[in-house]
Amino acid sequence: AVVSTQSTGHDPDMEPPEQGVKLGLGDFIFYSVLVGKAATADDWNTVMACFFAILIGMCLTLLILAVVKRALPALPISIFVGIIFFACTKFCIKPFCDRLAVGQVYL
Repeated sequence: AVVSTQSTGHDPDMEPPEQGVKLGLGDFIFYSVLVGKAATADDWNTVMACFFAILIGMCLTLLILAVVKRALPALPISIFVGIIFFACTKFCIKPFCDRLAVGQVYL
C-alpha cells in the first residue's frame, strides 16, 4: 500500500485573515467594573446611565473604526463616556430627583 502525502489543498497558513471586530476579555472586565461601581451607588438611574454610556461609547468606537479603517482600542471612549455619565447621574441627577421626591413634585 502506498501512503499519499499530498495535501488536500487546505493550508491553514494560506487562509485569509478573519474580518470583523474583536473585543478582548479585558474590555468586558473594565465595563463590568464600571457598572458594578455604579450598582454600589444604590440608584438604578446611575446603573442604567453607565450601561447606556458604555453602549454609546462602543458605537462611537465602531463609527470611528469605520472611518479610519485601522485597529482602535475599545476601552478609552466607552470608559470616558461611562465615567462622565456616572458622575453626572450620581452628583447632579440623583440629588435633583431626591429633591423632587421630598417636595412631592412628580414630572
